[in-house]
Amino acid sequence: MDFNTLTDIIEWDVLNWGELIYNFDALLCTLPSNAKILAIGERNGGLSLWLALKGFHVICSDRIEFSNYTYQLHEKYNVSHLITYKTLDILNLSESEDYYDLVIFKSVLGGVKSEYHNANTRDFQTRQNAINNIFKILKKGGYLYITENLEGNVLHKMGRYFFRKNKGWHYITISELKLLFKRFELVEIKTFGVFYTIFKNNKINKMFYNINKFVNNLLPSNYKYIGMVMCKK
Repeated sequence: MDFNTLTDIIEWDVLNWGELIYNFDALLCTLPSNAKILAIGERNGGLSLWLALKGFHVICSDRIEFSNYTYQLHEKYNVSHLITYKTLDILNLSESEDYYDLVIFKSVLGGVKSEYHNANTRDFQTRQNAINNIFKILKKGGYLYITENLEGNVLHKMGRYFFRKNKGWHYITISELKLLFKRFELVEIKTFGVFYTIFKNNKINKMFYNINKFVNNLLPSNYKYIGMVMCKK
């Protein structure tokens, strides 16, 4: 996949978050071509673009209406015919139970609130309710793939505090991930990213990405800030 396409799919911190493509790509090959797939919290439709480029029909959903950018992005890659757009709230799902082969999202759980304008309702039980709802709409043997912002190490925490990124978002711990998905038959958690790849200079980004790849298996999970989870019902 070329870097421009990867950027359209991932949007931010592209090299590091792009790891979700490499981690989940092989699993997509096990799905039937007519798999029923729901992408949640899509905003600009990146994951839906990826799935459609793989040849799947996908429901691209978000809590609010999509902007023109989303439609234009999918038209740019000539995949609009493979995508259905839907307004959907994972805390109030009306989807059929035991319906989907795959539900997928990235960077969603940390922002979920039971009352949209009340930050105090961004709590563990709300996140658990969201996962429980998704569990219901998955078929037996269906998959949930997610990628989320982890709490990370002390340097990540200090950076968020300094740049005021610790406000308005919940950064998830590995232990919390294990609790959230304990109902599933199979849960695999992978982590990535010690150094960010958010600089304007692509050579610097590539250097930090390669460092991340080198140290990934040498450092414990709680040193890294991206969590990728594959669950099977």
